[in-house]
Amino acid sequence: MSELNVEAEPKPARSAGRPRSEASRASILDAAYSFLRRFPVSGISTIHIAREAGVSTATVYRWWSTKEELLLDAFLHTADHELVLKSDGPPLERVREYILQVGRFFTGENGIAVARLLTAIQDNPALRKEFMKRVYSPRDKEIRAIVNEAIKRGELPTDLKISVFLDSIVGPLLARLLIRHERIDESFVADVFEQVLAGTNAQRVKE
Repeated sequence: MSELNVEAEPKPARSAGRPRSEASRASILDAAYSFLRRFPVSGISTIHIAREAGVSTATVYRWWSTKEELLLDAFLHTADHELVLKSDGPPLERVREYILQVGRFFTGENGIAVARLLTAIQDNPALRKEFMKRVYSPRDKEIRAIVNEAIKRGELPTDLKISVFLDSIVGPLLARLLIRHERIDESFVADVFEQVLAGTNAQRVKE
């Protein structure tokens, strides 16, 4: 992996007048995500991504100012197609379906990419900032809005601590992904969701 640690060449000035090739952009995103599945973030360089995509670094910098921005775009290019919050249906069921999607996404090569990003943001402030702004915060806002819908409809307690509720569901998935390296199958995710929900409802009955 260390052989990929190459200093990025100086960023060329952007050319506003040159046409942008969507085919080249897609190739760059695919190349970046391919590297993310195979190497740690610290071992990936813009130069190698450009070579893999068959473009110049000038072409890469036409769209992305930093390697971190590119890697997150590459991740989102895949995640946005596989992690979709439904806009119709009972709120709690929509939350459940989304969590099942997350579990499926955490399995296989996508899970490896997630693990690499989550590991890298611990020591890379620039990547952490971009990750929080572009990956975590928008999705957290969306899922919280649906949980609030569930509260208003009486599907969840009015005094629900939303952060605790969501962390209790996602935490076991992250434990398997990052610590135990165990497979995250659908039955496990469903069991986690139902157990957290049962505990939440039991607390409401108790009170």
